[in-house]
Amino acid sequence: MWALLTAHLKNGKSLRSLGDTIQLGAAELILRTTVPRQFTDGQHPFDYCNTANQWLRTTKSLYQARVLYLMANFVNDVARSDKLTTRVLERECAGFTGDASLEALDEAILAFDVPRATATANAYLSSGGDRHAYQTAVAITACKFQDDPHNQKITHSSFEEYAHHSTHLRDRLLLTPVRLLAGWPKMPGERECYARFTKEWIDN
Repeated sequence: MWALLTAHLKNGKSLRSLGDTIQLGAAELILRTTVPRQFTDGQHPFDYCNTANQWLRTTKSLYQARVLYLMANFVNDVARSDKLTTRVLERECAGFTGDASLEALDEAILAFDVPRATATANAYLSSGGDRHAYQTAVAITACKFQDDPHNQKITHSSFEEYAHHSTHLRDRLLLTPVRLLAGWPKMPGERECYARFTKEWIDN
């Protein structure tokens, strides 16, 4: 991995393009995770790579190239640790014929249904759905999870990376928070807590 990164740098690949590519790798960690307790492993490289990319975009340090090795190593370490060698997105999304509305997406996330939430988001984006409306809806859903700021932070990081990303694969960054939200209920009873809040708000 390091040898390949070094070769890209020697061949003149831009720091930004390499940072963006590694960020996609960090997103892929989350998109390949199927075990709930392992989502925490993928969310940290994604968040830290976002911070490193922000530094790459806003500084002129002579040491910028070094942070790429840190980013790549963090992603690779989690991929090895959690054995995330197999893509699952295409299999989960294949043949999806359900409701691809933003309302259905919110419902799938709050049901903690990882495959359905991911497939619904993918179908919405693939159909050419409005990206701004999508980000608004996912951000609101993220705020319904009260116990872990990572749910909101990764959503913010994903949208920030989407805005700055330089490759045609940037829509994959929009799938990342959906899968994390559906797969990482850190505390039991999150959905029930929000349901109680909603009922009390409506009743009053």
